[in-house]
Amino acid sequence: MKNRNIKLFIGLTLLSGLSVAQAQTKKPNQLDSTIFLTEKSAPANLIDGGIRTEQDWRNTGAVFTISGEELARTNAGNLLNTLQGRIPGLTVVTGAGEPGYDNPTLYVRGQSSWNIAGNKVGIYLDGFQVDMNALSALSPNEIESITLLKDAAALAVYGLNGGAGVLSVRTKEGTKTGKTKIEVNARYGGMRPIAMPEVMDAYGYVTAYNLALKNDGLPVKYYNPDFYKASDDPFHPNVNWYDKLLTNNSATQNYNISFRGGNEKARYFVLGGYTDFIGLYRDADMIDKDFGTNAKYKRLNLRANIDLQLNKNLSVKATVSGITEDRNTPAGFTAASVFSNLLKIPAAAFPVKNLDGTWGNSSVYNFNPVQLLRTNGIYSSHTRYLQTNVNFKQKFDALVSGLAFSGGISFSNVYVGVYEKKFAVPSYVLAKDAYDNPVIDAKGAVVYNVLGAVGESINDGGNDHWNRTSSLFGFDYDKSFGKHSFTGMLKASRSSYIHDGQTYAVVEQGLRGFVTYDYSKKYIADLSFSYLGSGDFESGHRYGMFPALGLGWIVSNEDFLKNNSVVNFLKARASYGVTANTNESSRFLYEQWGSYTEGVYTLGTTDGGKNGRTEGAIPNADFTWESKRSANVGIDLTLFKKLNATVDVFSEKRTAILEAPVGVPDYTGFNFRNTNTGEAENKGFEVSLQFRDKTQSKLEYYAGASMAYARNKITKKAEDAQPYSYLYDQGYRINQMTGLQCVGFYQVSDFDANGNLNPGVVKSTYGPVRPGDLKYVDVNNDGLISSYDKVPMEYTKLPEITLGFNLGFKYAGFDFDAFLQGVMNRTVSLLDDAFDYTHPLANNNNITVFSSNPWTPETAATAASPRLSTLVNNNNNQAADFWLRNGNFFKVRSIEVGYTLPHTGFLKKMENVRFFLSGNNLFGNDIEGLEPERLSMGYPLMKTGTLGVKAKF
Repeated sequence: MKNRNIKLFIGLTLLSGLSVAQAQTKKPNQLDSTIFLTEKSAPANLIDGGIRTEQDWRNTGAVFTISGEELARTNAGNLLNTLQGRIPGLTVVTGAGEPGYDNPTLYVRGQSSWNIAGNKVGIYLDGFQVDMNALSALSPNEIESITLLKDAAALAVYGLNGGAGVLSVRTKEGTKTGKTKIEVNARYGGMRPIAMPEVMDAYGYVTAYNLALKNDGLPVKYYNPDFYKASDDPFHPNVNWYDKLLTNNSATQNYNISFRGGNEKARYFVLGGYTDFIGLYRDADMIDKDFGTNAKYKRLNLRANIDLQLNKNLSVKATVSGITEDRNTPAGFTAASVFSNLLKIPAAAFPVKNLDGTWGNSSVYNFNPVQLLRTNGIYSSHTRYLQTNVNFKQKFDALVSGLAFSGGISFSNVYVGVYEKKFAVPSYVLAKDAYDNPVIDAKGAVVYNVLGAVGESINDGGNDHWNRTSSLFGFDYDKSFGKHSFTGMLKASRSSYIHDGQTYAVVEQGLRGFVTYDYSKKYIADLSFSYLGSGDFESGHRYGMFPALGLGWIVSNEDFLKNNSVVNFLKARASYGVTANTNESSRFLYEQWGSYTEGVYTLGTTDGGKNGRTEGAIPNADFTWESKRSANVGIDLTLFKKLNATVDVFSEKRTAILEAPVGVPDYTGFNFRNTNTGEAENKGFEVSLQFRDKTQSKLEYYAGASMAYARNKITKKAEDAQPYSYLYDQGYRINQMTGLQCVGFYQVSDFDANGNLNPGVVKSTYGPVRPGDLKYVDVNNDGLISSYDKVPMEYTKLPEITLGFNLGFKYAGFDFDAFLQGVMNRTVSLLDDAFDYTHPLANNNNITVFSSNPWTPETAATAASPRLSTLVNNNNNQAADFWLRNGNFFKVRSIEVGYTLPHTGFLKKMENVRFFLSGNNLFGNDIEGLEPERLSMGYPLMKTGTLGVKAKF
């Protein structure tokens, strides 16, 4: 993206008056309240930080809160996908579109580590850590709010789990109204692919294949290409495999009911929900009346939150939640392999079924995707999530005013069981002669050769499970003395996580605390810390201190701004501190000895044996966590009692990044463990604007915008010595795109009469080249194209800029809400897709419309892709800017139109009844016919449309 385009987008972002979802801001004349710029406010006064909760006006950290009601506008099977673009600083990278397997990847303020564990966002549910999959399976209707914690002031109490940010989720609680409120939500709708790859039909394929053979100097294979123009010729088929295997629409439905109520003594919230997503596979329920092979995802959510006020000083809270997920897919195939098969087989390969009704096949491809989907069997998995929390708080005001002792225990369990039932059904290959005609036997019958045999098997794949136990106990303090106010916390925590098959649990324990002081609700100082240790590290290196200091100045409370009609609220914030992330996937790197598996020793008379011990690797004696030092400066502003703005600027430095050592000669025989030697920096900013107003005619409307920018750089990395500076990763972005610079195609004039390159024409070390192959820049001027010519280019797949826009209104019972999201400074590569664009037709590959204008001597001046060939071409199969694409996208994430029935007649007994029509992922741009958000020819991303009703009693 050019700089002028970046400036244009930034300008539109800041001036358009559109907004992302709700942001945490301040009422102009009331410091201890929170405005969320949506129809419904989330709980006022408090910022839920999971482990610590703070009044919003005292907050000195960079945080952002969104309500569950806002998330419910997006119809998604995975809760995390509802967050896309709605929280400044949170990037949600979409996973696959397959129901039940659509887990995204989260990044907070970009990335500052090249390790997966170093970028792992902490997930806390009602104050306790949970797995990300458990959060993914929650229903938006059981969520009160989700808060993103971004800087050290907000994250210091998380210590070892705070280095990459934290999502803190608070579920709904009961009320003190004395009445029970019943809420019913129901929606039903359809889904269809956003984009699908376009492959050539049979005629296009055979024509291209003959051209490729000609380019290779080989005889043509298809003597009568026109035979393949028909769609019903069983001997010269023209099969649209996508149409045969996939439908254009699939169904989705979601229902839930909740009960919410209570009084001063007891409060409760109870919810039950059901979610169902159906896949795209056509006629996939044929092989067994009890099982279908279509992709399916079904989920059941149950929750009960109970709060008891046992006396004026003692309160208890109990939470029980359970989730079950059932997934169904074809046996023996992932969605990626199903779609890979669809892409690989040309339309001209063979018919779905032969003339005699048997399944068609080919000895070249040896699979019929339609047959396998419908006859190969089913694979099903059952997942169960259980979480139980018990919390209490005992006040000791009689002893020390403002002092309380509180704590809680959480137990969570994840269980996964799988089952597979497989069938085998033979298929038949049409015999053809050398001229592409069917072989006829002496009796005049068409000859088919059988592949496979009949069979059946059942495999109970066993089960797997995880357990996590967490506890947090300690003291809380909240007291004011005139103009001086103090709040604080000091608690001990311990968590234990173990996966089935692990010998040792992942254990973390230590102290967490904070002290916040404010003077006259103007000047705020917040000191927070955690002193935590992990059993993954060696004794003496297990514990670390992670402190942070936050400062705040509420300028609008100064005499010179009090009661100002323009500036209603203004707070300046600053923070600096240290957080960290452990490397859960790389445990015990300090160990030198490993298990000897080449033999056993025996003791006694038994036949069994024991493995010995052997020197495994040179240990990392200083194995530790990745540490992050971060600074943040922010402003919260309210103008004219209508416009709210938040700006944050941050700088982060990551050290002790785990990486493989280099420079150790092989002849030493040493095997070194990874070391903590890498370093990186990350800088950026976030801006959020929101506007809300109401006219005298009772028209309510809101609009706003958000933008987040983050750019990282590797400042230290262990790398082998390189002859040129541009070959190092150090100094560039994490996962920087690199490749050759393409300057077009080799032309006929580049070669002599014998097919050899003319003097002065650059040569490729990747293999022989011919006219029509990609031609590259010789960066180092050595006359050869090699890895030494690959340079950094463009951006990375992770966008540097994320944008969000939201607008809506409410009038006379009608309401409208639209949310748009985009990303910028993003580059994607066609080489990352499963389909081989670089040499279609080689290795019997299919061909897409991407290669519809290949290089030939006649199209040399206008060709859009390299020459066609049936042979592998390593020169064209190199990372190069020719295969890079602008990965920016802008799409309508959600649109919802609703109508609330008038409160008359029998509806007077109800709080309200609202009908709505919603759509998600409706409009956007594409790249080569693919969805730019996930450039893949696998299971497509989906757009949805649903009709729903929400009733409150």
